Amino acid sequence: MERIFYRDNEQCFIDVAKPNEVTQTDLIMLIHGGYWRVDKTLETVADIQTYFTKKGYVVCNIEYRRGENNPWPTPSLDVNSAVEKIKQEFPTDNYVLIGHSVGGQLALLNAGEQDRVIALAPVTDLIYTRDHHLGDDAVQEYFGEEASDTELVKASPCHHLPLKAASCLIIHGADDVRVDVGTTIRYFQENLTAKNNIELLILPRMAHQDIINPIHDHFSYCLQWIKGNMDK
Repeated sequence: MERIFYRDNEQCFIDVAKPNEVTQTDLIMLIHGGYWRVDKTLETVADIQTYFTKKGYVVCNIEYRRGENNPWPTPSLDVNSAVEKIKQEFPTDNYVLIGHSVGGQLALLNAGEQDRVIALAPVTDLIYTRDHHLGDDAVQEYFGEEASDTELVKASPCHHLPLKAASCLIIHGADDVRVDVGTTIRYFQENLTAKNNIELLILPRMAHQDIINPIHDHFSYCLQWIKGNMDK
């Protein structure tokens, strides 16, 4: 594992895993979730990194600043800088951003026009998340009780449509109680109307954390989706 820094800050780094033999030209970037809390780190998606590395991909796992000492838009600015750093260090024609929960939020907000995105149970509507007290009042905790709707709109992918990315796959579990699947369905429908570059997969009996466990079949589908989109 190689660690590279994209800012002069110990929290701003990328862990790069390379297979013994690189068989895929696509490069994968991972963005973890955790509702902007400091105790959730890039280790939460380490199994995904291992999974894709074993399939022949170079995988970059991004750490970013979050928590009360790093108010919005710090996480988004960090991810944007990390993506640019990765593209400088590892030039290729094909990049895939995979984000879970608020990592999905950050992927959807920061993907470029040539990028592909896989969003796993993404947070897309912060006003809804606040009003329904999701994630143990995560929005109130991070953005503050007095945060205005205007501030939350700026951080909500559902208010930044159509999605800039070349293509997107969203996967969400029907049993998710941390991020409401209804917000994902609305995001999908609204983006599909604006730009036909999105696909949605709803998984029955799949909880929020289970969706990042690569033992599940949807990771095989992710592989097929990546290869199919890169061949276009």
